[in-house]
Amino acid sequence: MLIRHKLILFFIIFSGLLLGLFSVYIYLASENSRKNIFLDRIKNRALATQEIYSLHDEVAEKIITSIPEQSEYVFDENNNLIFAINDIRDFDFTESFFKTVASNKEYTFSYKPKQNKDYKEGYAFSFGEGNKRRTIAISAYDKSGFEQLLSLRFILVLGNIFFLMIVGVAAIVFANRAFRPINDLVSQVESVKAHDLNFRLYYGDSKNEIGIIATSFNRVLDRIQTLVESQKSFISYASHELRTPLAALNGILETSLNYDEDKKSMELSLAAAHREVGKATKLVNGLLQLTKIEAIKEDAKVKLNIIDLLLDTISFYKLKNPLQEFVFDMVSPQTSNIEVLGYPEFIRTAIINVLDNASKYSAQDKIEIKLSNELDKIYIQIIDRGIGIQEDEKHQLVDIFYRGKNAFGIEGFGLGLSLTQKIITLHQGVFRLRPNTSKGTIAEIILPAIVSSYH
Repeated sequence: MLIRHKLILFFIIFSGLLLGLFSVYIYLASENSRKNIFLDRIKNRALATQEIYSLHDEVAEKIITSIPEQSEYVFDENNNLIFAINDIRDFDFTESFFKTVASNKEYTFSYKPKQNKDYKEGYAFSFGEGNKRRTIAISAYDKSGFEQLLSLRFILVLGNIFFLMIVGVAAIVFANRAFRPINDLVSQVESVKAHDLNFRLYYGDSKNEIGIIATSFNRVLDRIQTLVESQKSFISYASHELRTPLAALNGILETSLNYDEDKKSMELSLAAAHREVGKATKLVNGLLQLTKIEAIKEDAKVKLNIIDLLLDTISFYKLKNPLQEFVFDMVSPQTSNIEVLGYPEFIRTAIINVLDNASKYSAQDKIEIKLSNELDKIYIQIIDRGIGIQEDEKHQLVDIFYRGKNAFGIEGFGLGLSLTQKIITLHQGVFRLRPNTSKGTIAEIILPAIVSSYH
């Protein structure tokens, strides 16, 4: 069942219950009021009978019988009937009845006569003492009262049906009006084409609940579009860049098969093929790291001591490049423990990529690393004295597969800085490049930090 229909049904049932309870209350209140008023009439009749009887020891029927089906009875001290007016014998006067009247001095009662669908009501009381004690009982049928109650029941039933119909129509109109914006959003979603990544939901008021849902949905679409475009870029870049080493590898192997006739020639060909395989492997690893960043989980972050991480990264890099020299300088020596919240594998990869670029483009000249902190920021500067970068290219160098104009002849794919940029952005940091005033390049990594001062 649609939520709209559930709301309509709930609204009708709830309103019906309220109307029903209110109608029952009105009916019961009217019945109680009718009964009290009618009993007062009977009591007054009985008192009038007492006055007349006290004066004349008899009563006149024409005075008493003014209420429909009214019956009047007078009993002596032995509970014997002295006389009765309009005795239709529809009530049994038992010993328990007289005992109740005698003990309470008065008694109201009701009973269901066989010849009438509604019940009759009566009032009895005793007066006098000894052999002068008399009991007067009077009963009657409240014809007009019951007719009014019947009319009230009819009015209440019809009124409830009528008002429930109005409530049902109002609920349908209200539900349709309330769900119209959702229907509009559904229509927009159903009209979108399969490959339309630019589709976004439009809703005028972004501050109500439906607007918030539309905005959140659009944000999800933004992330999906980014992911799809990233996947497309990955496929495009991978197919484009892998073509070169694979084509070179195919050419080397084909030449070796056709022309290499001695062991030395074959060894040279195999060495060249091995280099091309290494390039392809490095390229694939870089592309896979780019895709891994998209799937990283936020709760996998840990606290990292940036000093230990830098020293470990430098030691690891020197294992592969033992000739590379480093100068490590802490600009804030009073700080002994600087921590960041992040992913150790990725931060290490980002730093290695920058170190690799600095070493490669400076012909393994000495690299200077500066570490400093300021409030809640950590600054890592990696300074080389290599070929440098051009001012107009410093923002493009972080684009995937982009290589500087002065990098011709130096091996590389243009993946390292792009990967570094994504990693630092993932850590809510900043990565930027700028030319060194003297010579070379300054690569700066800025990370949000948890800083503990030295004591």
